[in-house]
Amino acid sequence: MPDAIAPNPPSMTDPAPPMPTVPLRPARLWPAWLLCVIMLIAMVLTVTPSIANRPRFFLMMGAPFLLGLVFSFWVLLFSRLRWKERLLLAFAGLASPAIAGMLAVHEDALRTAMFIYGVPMAMFLTTTGLAAWNSSTLRARRTAVLILLGWLSFGLVRNNGFIGDYRPELVWRWSPVHEQTLPPLPASAAVETAETSAATSSAAQQTPAEWPQYRGPAGDGTAFGGPDSLDWTAQKPAIIWQIDVGPAWSSFAFSHGRLLTQEQRGDAEYISCYSADSGQLLWSHADTARFVEVVSGAGPRSTPAVQGGRVFAVGGRGLFSCLNETDGKVLWQHDFVAEYDASIPMWGFSGSPIVVDNLVILFTGGAGDKGLAAFDCTSGALVWSLESAGMNYTTPRPLTLAGQRCLLFGDSTGLRGIEPGTGKVLFQHKPAGWETAPMVDIQQLSPDSLLVALGDGVGMQRLDATVTAGNWTFKARWSTKRLRPSFNDSVIHEGAIYGFNQAVFSCIDAETGERRWQGGRYGFGQAVLLPESDCILVAAENGDAVLLKTGSSLQELGRIPLLNDKTWNHPIVVGNRAYLRNGRTAVCLDLTGQPPQTAAR
Repeated sequence: MPDAIAPNPPSMTDPAPPMPTVPLRPARLWPAWLLCVIMLIAMVLTVTPSIANRPRFFLMMGAPFLLGLVFSFWVLLFSRLRWKERLLLAFAGLASPAIAGMLAVHEDALRTAMFIYGVPMAMFLTTTGLAAWNSSTLRARRTAVLILLGWLSFGLVRNNGFIGDYRPELVWRWSPVHEQTLPPLPASAAVETAETSAATSSAAQQTPAEWPQYRGPAGDGTAFGGPDSLDWTAQKPAIIWQIDVGPAWSSFAFSHGRLLTQEQRGDAEYISCYSADSGQLLWSHADTARFVEVVSGAGPRSTPAVQGGRVFAVGGRGLFSCLNETDGKVLWQHDFVAEYDASIPMWGFSGSPIVVDNLVILFTGGAGDKGLAAFDCTSGALVWSLESAGMNYTTPRPLTLAGQRCLLFGDSTGLRGIEPGTGKVLFQHKPAGWETAPMVDIQQLSPDSLLVALGDGVGMQRLDATVTAGNWTFKARWSTKRLRPSFNDSVIHEGAIYGFNQAVFSCIDAETGERRWQGGRYGFGQAVLLPESDCILVAAENGDAVLLKTGSSLQELGRIPLLNDKTWNHPIVVGNRAYLRNGRTAVCLDLTGQPPQTAAR
């Protein structure tokens, strides 16, 4: 029998038999698509003005956090990806925003936008990347590169803040920053002669200012003494002057030919005085202070008050100053944070000072009983103070309610009526539906009725007051969600209330609260009433100046582009002239359209 043929022994150079390959499992993508759709719905809701601002704000911040967390769990536990793919995508999800954060502009507003929009973007890019390359062994690597490129796109932009419906103001990174183009203001421009200064100072001490405080003489946004008739479709307004100003949400006070306002330039917070006729700087006072937050940006929020030759102004961080109206010399100051242990509100100190009987009164936000305070105008000494806890962005209002003179103020406890001279609390009432952190000032509808905003974008209520033997009672005549201001004040004229129902200008009946009309798309702007001509001047959020006719329907009498940027500042009107500003520009407008050389003062 022949010998069996032995098999050849394996050679050391022969290739090893191929290892069995594990088939590439497709990723389970339907949960990711579902999360992306939910995120898209949440993002749409955050910019829907028909929803109150507080839920929209929490949705804007909460949805990326919660849905991003759930999406991460899907990647790591339920995606059916190989473990090395899961870890690679997890690493890309953490490293990409960190790299982008180092390369992008270092500002809180952009970082906030990166969180709000970067997380949804990363979710969408991860899902679409895996879907496009689901059958490829390189799907995780390609998706990781896509995620990185998406995050790096934030390095191309800056964020100037957010507009009223919470959309970011993204601009190219290399576009100029307006504030950085402005020079520091001189400590005192000293353009007046000694004779002129003395004469004006004497007039300032003896005669009241024409627009002495936030929202005018009565604090209700009404400008008496304006033109008898206006129609910009027939005669457009004329620009008298236009100047650059620093960022701030302050309005103007007007006194004896002077405009008083506040602005930020670098690390200095300014109280500025400009000529109402020419826009020329008359004087300025600077303090080293800077308040900035991600929605509104930098700068003061309050509006100066002026009376008796003195200017009173509070900065965004609570530095309260009294200056000489003529030259800006400091007469006295208080620092609410240092002296009263005040907490700076989220949006900064935004309430404005008012002057009542030689007392200047404002929200101080201090600890204990130092929340609302009255100071002697001459000496700056504290006369009285009351507890007022929590954040507040409103201005106290002196008025006569149910026959009794009182100071109306709203805070987390509701409404309070206070004796202006002593600080004695006359009454306290918390309306149904009242929310904390008041943002809109109380207004008077009739001798015994008040108009109150219930919260940020919540609605409004009419309260009827009665007082018997010192006992106050309040009854809600109506509550409505058909006028839901955020930080936008309303004006009242001939039985109608005109204002912002979030981003839409509307009119409701003062007696019933029922809507008369709605339709002006002016964003989150501000308005002033011109009663002699039955008109309303609106400063739209985009900087347009709009003239409306009051009445039973929306009637627009003209609209002109003016400030060309986000405008939340209240306009003022003195005579035929309107003065408008935002964080970049201030403009003097002759409402009747007269050219500068003949325009009436």
